[in-house]
Amino acid sequence: MKKRVTFLHMTDAHLSAVGVPFHRDDLGINVPGISDGTREASMELLLSRLAERLKKDNQNLDGILFSGDAQDRNAPGGHERMIDLLLSHLGPLGIAPNRIVSVPGNHDVPKGSPPGSVERYRDFVSVWRNGGCVVPWLDGLDSLPPVNSGEPYRLVADDKSWAVYPINTSNWSHVTSMPPKPLGELWDEIPERVANGDSDLADKLRSQLEDLVRYDMARLSEHQLEALRAIVASTPQPTHGRQIRVALMHHHLRPPSLREELRPFADISNVEQVRAFLSGSNIGILVHGHKHEQATYFDHIYDPDGRDMHRVLVVSGATFGPGSEAEAARLITITGMPHTPEVTIQQIPLPRPGAESGSSAPTKRRLWVTDVRAGDTVVLAPGAPVVVEGRDLDEVYARACAIAKTDAHKGTLAVHVDVNDDGAGVLPLPEAYPAPIDISGDERQMWFRELVQWWQLDRSQLERRIPYLHGSRLRRYGGKIDQIQRVISLLRTKPSTRAVAVLVDPFRDFSTDGADEKFASFCLVEFRRRDDNAGGVFVDAIAFYRAQEFERWWPVNIAELRLLQREICQKLGFRLGAITTLTADARTISLSPTEVAMPIVDRWLDQAPERLPLLADALLNRTPIDERHTQAIRDWRRSLTDLRVASREFNPDGIPVAIEGLRQLAIQLNAIVPANDQELKDFAQNLGTLADLNEMFERSEREYAVFESWSRGAHTLLEKLERTTDARLPRDSDSEG
Repeated sequence: MKKRVTFLHMTDAHLSAVGVPFHRDDLGINVPGISDGTREASMELLLSRLAERLKKDNQNLDGILFSGDAQDRNAPGGHERMIDLLLSHLGPLGIAPNRIVSVPGNHDVPKGSPPGSVERYRDFVSVWRNGGCVVPWLDGLDSLPPVNSGEPYRLVADDKSWAVYPINTSNWSHVTSMPPKPLGELWDEIPERVANGDSDLADKLRSQLEDLVRYDMARLSEHQLEALRAIVASTPQPTHGRQIRVALMHHHLRPPSLREELRPFADISNVEQVRAFLSGSNIGILVHGHKHEQATYFDHIYDPDGRDMHRVLVVSGATFGPGSEAEAARLITITGMPHTPEVTIQQIPLPRPGAESGSSAPTKRRLWVTDVRAGDTVVLAPGAPVVVEGRDLDEVYARACAIAKTDAHKGTLAVHVDVNDDGAGVLPLPEAYPAPIDISGDERQMWFRELVQWWQLDRSQLERRIPYLHGSRLRRYGGKIDQIQRVISLLRTKPSTRAVAVLVDPFRDFSTDGADEKFASFCLVEFRRRDDNAGGVFVDAIAFYRAQEFERWWPVNIAELRLLQREICQKLGFRLGAITTLTADARTISLSPTEVAMPIVDRWLDQAPERLPLLADALLNRTPIDERHTQAIRDWRRSLTDLRVASREFNPDGIPVAIEGLRQLAIQLNAIVPANDQELKDFAQNLGTLADLNEMFERSEREYAVFESWSRGAHTLLEKLERTTDARLPRDSDSEG
């Protein structure tokens, strides 16, 4: 999925075929050859400079959003000039008509034309729609429900990651509303009766009377709102993550500034219906023009009960005019799709001939929130916790990682995820989890399952190196208490707040002064029995971590909790509930896959000891015999890769490195290697040497100088082991691909 998209937003161009004067400078005297410029010439320079800049930066546009008023007071030719300028300058950068989204503004419709009439939209349709652009559903011209699956009423990304929906707010712009009887019956006669034969006066009176009964009204019809709902609902969705939805219209949703406007129908008459559509259709960004003012703000839309809230980022676009040239257009870039979208708005000023255009600092807004019930993150006091919650595991994972790097870095972070996977039989694993290379599909899930299950072993041959193995602490606390069975007993009869399991043992883990202590970050977990209104019984897990790394560790942690939840629920006949993790020190600093566990070859001693003789046999005979040999070879190569990655980056916290597994493999090889196979003898010796080197490093203070020395030695030995492995087990014969 493409994670970045850039749109050019332009609005209120106010062009015409004959040219619209642009009084940019103060021409106090009339000098031959010096005159005011035109809006058309200024627009040409603007787009020429923009195209130059984008080409220099090797940046293409994904689309153009034009929010109306191509024409100036409905003067002819504005539509044609606007689209010609866009295509001539930006066509080479990937813009074709089908990448342009355009809506009509109040200057684009003839005054007095009936709403929903062919006359009202004749110029707009002939240029934009007939030219192949994306345009809104139009009252009186289009059917309900919309035909052609929403086309041409939306612009959708090839990978469906985003969609743009044009909206027509100008169906009632400049409409004429005749006064009631009897005044309406006499209306047309009033100018002549009052003027007493003065034709000039009669014309002025007629014009003024027409202005009195003409209203520049902004409104969406109930038919268009229903059409929009159907268009959005029928939009193809991405395979993963939420679709970013953008709405484009001419008129403002709310006034974008403190400037007061005293006129009838200054705002959209049914604005609350429009806001309800934006909320119900999950529109994340609304872009508009009309007011010629720049603003970016969030509109918070609540449901009728005032409980659920939907946020829309509103981007009000300015145009250029005398004395207001700082923002003639803007680039709107969305990054972080699909789970952590952020919008960057870069203002584009109107350039001066011969001068370089300045640039202001871009405006940045995060579309996603850390707590959907309370709006965007609000830090009430230093150290206040940040909350991330949701039902989509991939989304929650991406957001938790992003927050651990920013808002909650080194601070308190609570993550709540409620994934409905009853009966799925697999552990939760985010799609973006950085598992070892060349693992995918079922193999990836198997690798992850073995990793999580190792952490939940009640006994391990490696406990001398990691005495705080989670399963051992949970099932043999103090050498005798099975805390999970205790939880099951407590929850069997009734909800209990005592269903707590702890992993920190002060007698084992604490010292008097806190020196030389080493115990798990996973400190305790409470399992909560929760009854819902439908009669279901759920078991939630709430776990506390003194520190937590989110990129690699958090998915392992929640998978462990899910494993325990499933065991408890199967024993009690309950359903899997939500998982909440709370950490006092959030981080994203993991550098190696092995940081979350013992290396694969060491874990074999606990989980698959048969793979050691299988691998030794394959190395001896230079070929795998069956799938069990092939799996052992795959995991061996991954162990070498993991160790190489671990030895590249210094990590002051230290990471487990392969020791026991290497020694056991060396023992297996020495027991079967023929006397004349010097290559395999050397291989076994290098295994033992690397194991000794790794153990010395693991027991050291892990200072950088020690790391550098170990890294050089480990790389030398790894190269020898990799060469022998490739020589005796060619990759094309071990079915690894």
